Amino acid sequence: MNVTIESLIFDFDDKIRAVVLDLINRILLTRNETELRETVAVCAERTDLNKFFLYGYGKHHFWVKQRLVSDPAKTFDQRMMIVNF
Repeated sequence: MNVTIESLIFDFDDKIRAVVLDLINRILLTRNETELRETVAVCAERTDLNKFFLYGYGKHHFWVKQRLVSDPAKTFDQRMMIVNF
């Protein structure tokens, strides 16, 4: 998998670094879209991924945006990361 960090990661909570590092490590160990989807689901269950980030899938990529601390229903305008598969 090819992980591209596209913007700053705002570390307003001590858990964010651990979640991002765990997610990136898990992604780098996947070999295809199916494994990627499975590992992201596991990461979401075991960490605060959904609390701090919004993510989704395109036809050939996975994207992540960071939620705003002031309003977790909103995200920063730019993507934090994209993974092409």
